Amino acid sequence: MFMQDITRFAATPVTTTNPSLSQGIFGTTLVETATGWRTADSLRIGDSLYTLDGGLQRIAALSRRIVTPGEPVIQVSGGHFDACDDVHLLPGQDILLDTLGLMAAPYARVPAGALAACIGARHANAPGRAEIVTPHFAEEEAIWAQSGMLLVCPGIKGGDSAFPRMHDRAAALFVTERDRRFA
Repeated sequence: MFMQDITRFAATPVTTTNPSLSQGIFGTTLVETATGWRTADSLRIGDSLYTLDGGLQRIAALSRRIVTPGEPVIQVSGGHFDACDDVHLLPGQDILLDTLGLMAAPYARVPAGALAACIGARHANAPGRAEIVTPHFAEEEAIWAQSGMLLVCPGIKGGDSAFPRMHDRAAALFVTERDRRFA
């Protein structure tokens, strides 16, 4: 009741170390911050990132973990799914894709694992040891990464998502149809 705006405490340097093992952003992935494009591993609590609605939102918490060589990842080639360069994603990391009029909603929330059935993405193994970073905001946000990709990040307040998540099979069918029509 007295802590309505939890983000005002975001400057406190606290991070968590037990994020979901299937989501997060590789440290080398570029994200758009208030000070320009930076790698995800350079993020700190209190930094502001550009979100889908064009506004800046402050990071309220960060989760960090290490991915080891051989862990399963999804490799997206540059030029696909709005990424300007190659990017590795954890299979459970959700991205937002423009539905291009295929659905009533303007965006579809798709797990990265569903992209592997499409041209430009494939199952792979982590190429080496890397840091995985998960920014947490007051509410769920979609942030800009690799210049055009939208990655969904959790909110610390919880609640329903503004973007319902498609199940893997439905997401794979949607992405395949999207590619077939607009590739």
